[in-house]
Amino acid sequence: MNPISLPVHPKDATAKILKSISNKRAEDVLNRRFGIRGKKHTLEAIGKQYGITRERVRQIEEAAMKSLAENDSVKAELVSITPQLKEHLQNHGGVSEEGRYFSSVADEKYHPHLNFLLLLARPVSRKEEDEKHHNRWYVADETLAKAETVVHRVMNELDDKKKVVSESDLWNMFERHTREVFGFSKDEKAVKSYMSIAKSIAKNPYGEYGLVHWPEINPVGVRDKAYVVLTKIGKPLHFTDVAKQINKVGWSRKRSAHPQTVHNELIKDSRFVLVGRGMYALKEWGYEPGTVKDVLLSVMKSAGKPLSKEEIIKRVGEKRIVKANTVLLNLQDKKKFRRIDTGYSLV
Repeated sequence: MNPISLPVHPKDATAKILKSISNKRAEDVLNRRFGIRGKKHTLEAIGKQYGITRERVRQIEEAAMKSLAENDSVKAELVSITPQLKEHLQNHGGVSEEGRYFSSVADEKYHPHLNFLLLLARPVSRKEEDEKHHNRWYVADETLAKAETVVHRVMNELDDKKKVVSESDLWNMFERHTREVFGFSKDEKAVKSYMSIAKSIAKNPYGEYGLVHWPEINPVGVRDKAYVVLTKIGKPLHFTDVAKQINKVGWSRKRSAHPQTVHNELIKDSRFVLVGRGMYALKEWGYEPGTVKDVLLSVMKSAGKPLSKEEIIKRVGEKRIVKANTVLLNLQDKKKFRRIDTGYSLV
């Protein structure tokens, strides 16, 4: 996203406005509160430096902003840039997540300047993040309400699907709901802006989208991460390979997944089945837990009739990774199985 061309650079406008403050302490408070010269400071941190309370710092900030907003020369400076900032937001659907909006205007290092100018002039409004939305800027209450309705509709549709979707599928959902809520189609910039405010929708390392609390999107712990890995690979894996895949996709940036930890966690979770020497599969794939003999008993009971040696080996192989000789060896248990002319049956 390329920054737009403005008649006055945000940095220059901010510098000129702040120079009009005669009280140096008030100027310093604004600089530090907005992070204009670097790091953004809290009320408490500034208060400690000046030996005053955080409430007093807040009062200084509020009074300085009010004084600037009433200053005619400051108003003239703001008029040289803020109408374009409003128009730009309008061209992006009238609502946008803060980072997306600012990045479409200027480089990241100038975002504090934009924040200062917009809060001072108020050509558009800002709404704080909540459980479902990121910080967002908007041109009108009605537009914001409709954009949030679009987000909620998409969230409900995802909740009904209960499965991750591709980026193109998510785009189609947002485009369709935008058209229905606003009554007409919106361009790509607008739809992407509405997508940007959705805090409850996120992307996983595989490029899939879903609700942020889903384990496929934001897995909690090794077990969920392993579940997603096996789902994507689509076949049983040794626990060392599961650990490698978890680390490969970037879910363990702070601390790598250790193979033995993966093994210890998966063996305690009913979603996984140990199907071979260190090999794990998902139970939902049809694999069964227990010993080879347990699986043999299950296969024979499900069949409800005698099975040939070849058929038994095939059916057990669908539920466990096991050698044919191991299956045949377990069939020798005469207390459980009986050999007949057509194959084997249960005793």
